Amino acid sequence: MKTPKEILKSKGINPSYQRIKILEYLQGNKSHPTVEMIYKDLAPKIPTLSKTTIYNTLKLFAEKGLVSLLVIDQAEIRVDPNVSYHAHFLCTNCNRISDIDLDADFFNSVRERVASSGYSVSEIQITLKGVCKECSKG
Repeated sequence: MKTPKEILKSKGINPSYQRIKILEYLQGNKSHPTVEMIYKDLAPKIPTLSKTTIYNTLKLFAEKGLVSLLVIDQAEIRVDPNVSYHAHFLCTNCNRISDIDLDADFFNSVRERVASSGYSVSEIQITLKGVCKECSKG
């Protein structure tokens, strides 16, 4: 398994200390954090970290295919380190975002259907909204 430093280098990204720490934070993180959440968690450990650095780093990571930037509600952007085929479920009760597994064939069929109408698809994001299973129990 590659280290964060090796992953960044393989994508042509200079592995600065802050970029390595942001990537480490995102690896395996399924909470789809906001910039604010990342800042709150990392700033105590990296006093020189700024929100601007996080924004710029996430933009670079997205351009290089390391993360996806999700706009699920217009108030905030969330970060998803899982760039494989999947959808998202937003719980309207607790605001938690969960990954929903969908296979590549589903996404390819959507892309083909849209392309047959003359559109060129560069990205597909699917968001489902409702009440999650944890909130439904209560």
